[in-house]
Amino acid sequence: MIKIQSWNIQSTLGCDGIFNGQRIVDTLNKQGISDVICLQEISRNFHEYGDNDQLAFFTEAYPDHEAVWGTGFSWKFDGKNRKEFGNLTLVKRKLLEDFRIHPLPNPSAQGTYQMPRTVVEVRLSWKGSMLSIFNTHLAFHSLQERSTQIQHISHLKNQGLKRLNSASQEEGIGAYQVQAEPENFIFCGDLNLTQQSEQYTKIINQGEWMDCWTSLYPKVPHKPTCGVYDNQQWTEGPNCRDFFFATPSLAQHLISMHVDLETNASDHQPIILELRENIQ
Repeated sequence: MIKIQSWNIQSTLGCDGIFNGQRIVDTLNKQGISDVICLQEISRNFHEYGDNDQLAFFTEAYPDHEAVWGTGFSWKFDGKNRKEFGNLTLVKRKLLEDFRIHPLPNPSAQGTYQMPRTVVEVRLSWKGSMLSIFNTHLAFHSLQERSTQIQHISHLKNQGLKRLNSASQEEGIGAYQVQAEPENFIFCGDLNLTQQSEQYTKIINQGEWMDCWTSLYPKVPHKPTCGVYDNQQWTEGPNCRDFFFATPSLAQHLISMHVDLETNASDHQPIILELRENIQ
């Protein structure tokens, strides 16, 4: 079994207005340490976001995991440190085979707040093959930007599947050595969209992704993943904006999905997905 967690931790800012990284770690670990931990909104050296290096903190907190860091930018700060903000994926060392950092499209949206964003892709040894997990945080302020990013992530998955099914290449040397391509893909994170949106429908229909929650619990509405405790940012109240999507080939391997509704350590709630290796 593989357990995957995804959580927008809001740079460790809780709904009580306090930045507390240890509270995030304690919440992540309360049901046992996951094999893969996908975090969004990790901050480095921003006074506005806790004034600390959260990449260093979480890397130290999980010594048995490899830290794969995807920042959208890296700004000069004080001569030796840099300001960065992005997504962090922590993977148990025995599982991680490869990783890629993909910049997301950032089309001009005049008069709209924008921030460069990335997808952190980790490739795991799983079921005798390769499993790819995309960890991302999509644009909030621009519908056009977010739509373009969704299309790009589906394109990354489709490219991978085409390489998998293409004719074998001749073995090269050095950086040209042929590497195994993933047979299965998972796409998770804070997507800044709801199940009722047109973008969600495009992910399912055009992107050919499967919503893991609806696959597991077809008659149960999505549980809320934000706005549960923070009604200042989320004036519409509790709603679901954090998802696990997967290629349909993984449907029979899904065991369970859980939303932690108890914690107020962020404005979002952690989501947890469990996969079985062998179909029962």
